[in-house]
Amino acid sequence: MRRSASTALGTTGAIAVLGGAALVLWIVAVRHANFARMGPLGLVSVLGKTYFLGLALVVVAFAIELLREQLHEGRLIALTMLLIVFLFGTACVIEPVASLTSSWVHAGYVQYVFAHGKPLENYNAEFSWPGAFSLGAVLISFMGQSNALDLLRWFPLVIELLYLAPLLAIARASGVSRRAQWLGIALFYATNWIYQDYFSPQALNFLFFLVVIALVLTGWSPLQRAREARFDRLRDRLGAWRGAVAMRRLRGEDATTSWTVNQMLGTLAVLALLFLASAVSHQLTPYAIFLGLLACLVSSRLGRPELIGLVFCLAVGWLSLGASNFWFGHLNLVFGSLFQLATSFGSNVSQRVTGSASHRLIVDVRILVTAALFGLALLGAARRAATSRTLELLVAAPFVLFAVQNYGGEGLLRVALFSGPFAALLAASAIFPKRDGPIRPILPDVRFRRHPRVVLAVVAGVVLLSFAVTTTVVRGGNDAYESFSNGELSAVNYVYAHIPPGKHVGVVAPYLPIGQRDVGTLTIFEGIGAGPTVPTFNTMLASMLGARALYVVLNAAQNQWGQIVAGYPPSWQGALEHSLAGAGYRVVARWRTATVLLLATGT
Repeated sequence: MRRSASTALGTTGAIAVLGGAALVLWIVAVRHANFARMGPLGLVSVLGKTYFLGLALVVVAFAIELLREQLHEGRLIALTMLLIVFLFGTACVIEPVASLTSSWVHAGYVQYVFAHGKPLENYNAEFSWPGAFSLGAVLISFMGQSNALDLLRWFPLVIELLYLAPLLAIARASGVSRRAQWLGIALFYATNWIYQDYFSPQALNFLFFLVVIALVLTGWSPLQRAREARFDRLRDRLGAWRGAVAMRRLRGEDATTSWTVNQMLGTLAVLALLFLASAVSHQLTPYAIFLGLLACLVSSRLGRPELIGLVFCLAVGWLSLGASNFWFGHLNLVFGSLFQLATSFGSNVSQRVTGSASHRLIVDVRILVTAALFGLALLGAARRAATSRTLELLVAAPFVLFAVQNYGGEGLLRVALFSGPFAALLAASAIFPKRDGPIRPILPDVRFRRHPRVVLAVVAGVVLLSFAVTTTVVRGGNDAYESFSNGELSAVNYVYAHIPPGKHVGVVAPYLPIGQRDVGTLTIFEGIGAGPTVPTFNTMLASMLGARALYVVLNAAQNQWGQIVAGYPPSWQGALEHSLAGAGYRVVARWRTATVLLLATGT
């Protein structure tokens, strides 16, 4: 007994030392990272060995904790948060200002709502779902600010940390083993290269989505019937699937709850509020919630089928009335890709595998990471026993969205994001499968005769570290042109300070920190146009010269985009500046990473 207590104490100390050492190494790594030296591979090009050593220590500490007979939730939460800091906080520290032009544009929308008290009508599709921007305006007003710029840089780290609470609730109610719960949460973060956590309505709405599923899975559980004791034979399995669409199941009679009436009423009120908030703030998430609730209903994890009708009515009602400015005259944008799977796949995958060798490598590895996660999830689904197949259905449900709407070429990204938490729990079940439950595993159990727990912990650590390292590389793979310097922000601020209302500012591509001011009065002209394909340099040059924008901003991020994605020659931006000078433009401000040109009066 004394030896066992001594061993446990020593293990606890080792985990604490590893975690502390990892944090120190991360601090050293980010302090020595030089943003100015970022290369075509993005963020990883400025991260040294210190970062990856620290990341490895976090995973080793996590695997050691999974090895213990009694898991300690406090340590696991701390290690998971440290993993989140490594994966999602590193860029926030290293990059001087917030990355992604869209985050700056969304800050501009928030500022407009704050200043005018309402969204700008007939401006663009995002303003047809103004809920998140209105919430942002309320938040900055509460903070005593007039804009959301202070929120942009750290928003990805904060929102990822906020995801942790509903993920913990989902994992605990999912029916997987306790070790698979924690490993699944870590795998979700370690495979989440999908950069949808920037300052945006979709980041907030993914939190809504997770909270909804967490409340449903926590509130209801399958009602076990004596005749459903075991499904060992194929006939029993097929009968169970037929039962999924029986009327009693669709009425919610196969789900039960231990909550009191008051608890359930409070939960229903919170769910209704989340449905409404999502319906007025994002185009896609309400339908993902609808499909998720449907998956829960047919797998006996939802006892109130009215909730499905409520979220659907709110989503369609807002689309029909509140967002009429979006779809009126543009119904093809809503239904044009309906069941056009080949076209959707091309816009979501084929058209993205372009550009330089480094860019194609990043895209290819991103696809492989997602395929590996879903492949491991399929293995986990076959290895585990379960009370219901809710996780499997929650993984499959978002794919219906892709069949209906390609979402401007980002449909598969959103499908992978909505399916990710549940796929990660299934992937963890491939390593730590639960072996008891009325639904028996498809694959036989594989046991290790000697040190089984050690072997599984090593396997879990290797898988987690492989995904975490790969995600570090590919998540920041576009940062060479999606992240910005102080000089680039200064150039944009110079333009805002000097350009008259109603004039145009010209850029080659939307890769600079612009859009945070003068929404509706300042027009940004993009030389590459809005088409799905990138024009040649000569076509882009003709477009820029023909636009005659009052100001033109050239910057390092656009230069990197031209070389990495568009395939323009290394000197393309210099050639463009020379051509603009010949067309009446002159340089009025210059920084090391940005140049501002002004069209001479009368030209």
